[in-house]
Amino acid sequence: MAYTIDPNRFSLHAVYRDRLIRAYLGASNKQRDPNPFTGFDEKDNIRMHELWVEEKFRGRLLPVLNIALNLVGGSKLAWQERKAESFTASPLHCGSYELGYRKTNAPPGRRYGGQQGISLGTATTISGAAASPNMGHHSSPLVTFVLTLLNVRLGAWLGNPGKAGQATFHLGYPNFSVGPIIAEAFGLTNDTSPYVYLSDGGHFENLGLYEMVLRRCHYIVVSDAGEDPECFFADLGESVRKIRIDLGIPIEFDQMGIYSRTEIGAHKDPGHNCAIGRIRYSVVDGPAASDGIIVYIKPACHGNEPRDIYEYFKRNETFPHESTADQFFSESQFESYRMLGAHTMQKLCTACGGDFQCFIREILEHHLQMKSPDWLAGLLESSANNTAGQLANHARLPEK
Repeated sequence: MAYTIDPNRFSLHAVYRDRLIRAYLGASNKQRDPNPFTGFDEKDNIRMHELWVEEKFRGRLLPVLNIALNLVGGSKLAWQERKAESFTASPLHCGSYELGYRKTNAPPGRRYGGQQGISLGTATTISGAAASPNMGHHSSPLVTFVLTLLNVRLGAWLGNPGKAGQATFHLGYPNFSVGPIIAEAFGLTNDTSPYVYLSDGGHFENLGLYEMVLRRCHYIVVSDAGEDPECFFADLGESVRKIRIDLGIPIEFDQMGIYSRTEIGAHKDPGHNCAIGRIRYSVVDGPAASDGIIVYIKPACHGNEPRDIYEYFKRNETFPHESTADQFFSESQFESYRMLGAHTMQKLCTACGGDFQCFIREILEHHLQMKSPDWLAGLLESSANNTAGQLANHARLPEK
């Protein structure tokens, strides 16, 4: 009987998924009819393909959830440090650039991730499944074995979207669980088996920047909320490095100007919460290709925040870069983070409404107080009338 037990259901993954669905999707379901004992409503969760069914939705941004496909036992020597590859779930497709993609919106029984297709709740849970036996480059043999033994698994086993998963990609869990569990316990996960182990997207790349550059997005806004009290920009550096290695596309920043607590007052400028960079698509796609613009935003305090935020910052040495191990915020802690985010975005966005080019110019001239570089002025001018075409283009799958 143990051979056929669903490892996704009988693990912490199912508990974690149900709580996330209740907390976030349930809160947005105005017609929910919860179970009086559990508080759950099955209708809280929706399928990924349902996010993109009507023509009126197609002008909206396409949600792309970043996931890591674990390769702890993979044979690619060049990837022995990362031990994972990028995987995405969207209302149109699920899969990876290396393996290929399966349709999320195919006829029932041919959708990726189950008879009715992968759900938004499941995809979101896997995307945030930080505690897992296999964790990409964070994996270690001892931790892998112990977490498997204790059934501490927030990630999930699903069918391989590539050729090896021709008979399994449409399943919501492995038919026989022994093989996947052994592979998980001994760090033998790979992308050549019928089933793959998926976990937190941060086990490959923590910002979601990789997949957006892969899709040739021209305007990218990155919010970096990782724990980085010294402002080493480790997550950004890792993303830029992997993009240059895998895709050959350089990403360049003229200046950062985001300072750590110990750097306050050591520079001529007071410090900022964002930086603007150039994505050099033209290096790979040719001189006729338009480069992209990245707006990188990171929480920081420089003394010009509202009094209550700065007071909390002075009293708490780890704010605003506390570890995610702290899962129980106090009232003042929660409000300080909320208000810092609101204050930062009000400074950046208030003047321009939905005009992205105005947004970029406002950041440069009023927030960063610097002249627009020649390359940026040219990009804004050339792309001013092409936003709709770019949005349509970003829904396409990346091609090799």
